[in-house]
Amino acid sequence: MRRRTVVASAVALLVTGAAVSTGVAFAHETPQRTGKYGTGRAADRGGMVFVQSNDPKHNAVLAFRRAADGELTPAGEYRTGGRGGAQKDNPFDPLASQESLVVDRARQTMIAVNAGSNSVTTFRVRGDRLTDRHTVSSGGDFPSSIAVSGSTVYVLNAGGKTNVTGFRLTDSGLQRLSGSTRELGITNDATPLFTASPPQVGFSPDGRHLVVTTKSANTIDVFGVEKDGRLSAKPVSTRSNGDVPFSFVFDRKGHLLVTEAAQSGVTSYTLRADGKLDVITPSVESGQQTLCWIAPAGKFFYGAATADGSLLYVQNTLAGTVEGFRVAGNGSLTLVTTLRTGLPVFADGSGMEGLVVW
Repeated sequence: MRRRTVVASAVALLVTGAAVSTGVAFAHETPQRTGKYGTGRAADRGGMVFVQSNDPKHNAVLAFRRAADGELTPAGEYRTGGRGGAQKDNPFDPLASQESLVVDRARQTMIAVNAGSNSVTTFRVRGDRLTDRHTVSSGGDFPSSIAVSGSTVYVLNAGGKTNVTGFRLTDSGLQRLSGSTRELGITNDATPLFTASPPQVGFSPDGRHLVVTTKSANTIDVFGVEKDGRLSAKPVSTRSNGDVPFSFVFDRKGHLLVTEAAQSGVTSYTLRADGKLDVITPSVESGQQTLCWIAPAGKFFYGAATADGSLLYVQNTLAGTVEGFRVAGNGSLTLVTTLRTGLPVFADGSGMEGLVVW
């Protein structure tokens, strides 16, 4: 097999007095994935990769067995009972979001958005199979991103009167959390414009805050999370250090890293207990274009990828492929596999979006 090495451009970030090595690498400059990423060395013994088709007729989760060397082989298709969606005027990214397909490993549960039918679907993960499908209303228009903390789940609805709506994760799927919906103050069409939709919702590592990025308002909004899972009435809103904040992750020390699509930068923040954000390192730019997605692998962070310890996967929506890379100790990436069959190719504004490494 042909192997290709990509070297990560590493920079030092000053985080509460400690130098942290952070990398941003671009295996592709095309749109990639959204979804959860693992933190262990599961890649060394194989596992699964799940891809959300986002098909506008019948959304599905496509399963692939993952060998120890990263190779992928088809293992089945599981329809969600809903429809995929595509935002208006999107150049290559139908949902314009991160975390449209996520897993709760503790509960062996996968959650997928159905943007075209305003619903959310849960599955039980049983080895290489998905079972016990349950689909519920998302609480708004065009659900595009999901956040999970314990048994509490919040869904970002990016269309209409944009909002986040809460659920409890139970053995029977998701149950709506009464009084949990919080509007974000941005009104779109039911099928939103690409540039106007909020791209991600996510919990802080301790579960005490819920973070939402907004592209058009250029803000990072932080809600407080009560013990019952409900949110503060209003968020603490911080103007993004760089324009068009898109996706985010937290590092191992709880610092927030946010991508900025306008200049392809990443800014790191300290998240205070009161929800305010303090800039640590402002807008480290990649030199590429339209950085939207970010995922950690060891001590490095990569744009447009999802990782599980020593392997990192990239979803190429335009080409209809998924590529797997081996992550070296210095952050360089070696191409080990390219999945070219069984995946939808971007066409007429629609394409796959959502990738989980299990």
